[in-house]
Amino acid sequence: MSDVLGLVVEVKPIQAHFRIPYNSLLMDSYPFPPKTTAIGMLAGAMGLPEEGLRGLLNELRYGVIIEEAGSRVEETAIIFKKENSPIYPITKVLYHKPHCRLFFAGEDKLIERAYEALLDPAFTPYLGDSESLLYPARKDYVRLVGVEEGRETTLRSVIPEEAYSSGARFFVLRRSNLTLRDYRMPVGFTYSGKKRRAVFRRVVAFAGGYVELANPVEVSLFDGEPVFTF
Repeated sequence: MSDVLGLVVEVKPIQAHFRIPYNSLLMDSYPFPPKTTAIGMLAGAMGLPEEGLRGLLNELRYGVIIEEAGSRVEETAIIFKKENSPIYPITKVLYHKPHCRLFFAGEDKLIERAYEALLDPAFTPYLGDSESLLYPARKDYVRLVGVEEGRETTLRSVIPEEAYSSGARFFVLRRSNLTLRDYRMPVGFTYSGKKRRAVFRRVVAFAGGYVELANPVEVSLFDGEPVFTF
């Protein structure tokens, strides 16, 4: 018997930029949508304001499997503020045709509402910056599944850094342009008036293989697929 309802969204945008927020002149990108970006996509499709996004971040769990990171592309622009002012070259990192499966778990009615919103969105869904439109990876790119809780050692999803550092091995299944690397992923926000600051968690991401952990971790099983959710 499933504990909760799950939503799986399989995407393959033409290009994507998931900005790493603590960089400046280098607009670097995560090779996957972080939690705040993925939940923000749902909030936009549902037509929710900022307060609604805050609620979703607390009410939904999120995980992601990177099927293909896509090709990493860099473009550089020169910023002119005014005559005789310093020139600032800014480099932006994009991923061409990344392929990811996004997993959401939560209360049944909320998941069903998010599912219906993606089929008939209030606003055009973006998966990253304003140039990164959501493109389905397949015809049935969004689906509802049952979710159960379990413990696993073998995972293809993004995992917490502390689980990997306690002992793990990476097994390569195919060539990929995304080797193991840890990132500081934003998983939520703290608020002070109208200002907000990101809350980060260290994660390990990869594509083209799977990780075997020394110790089992608690996961969500989406129709049997083990995914670590944050």
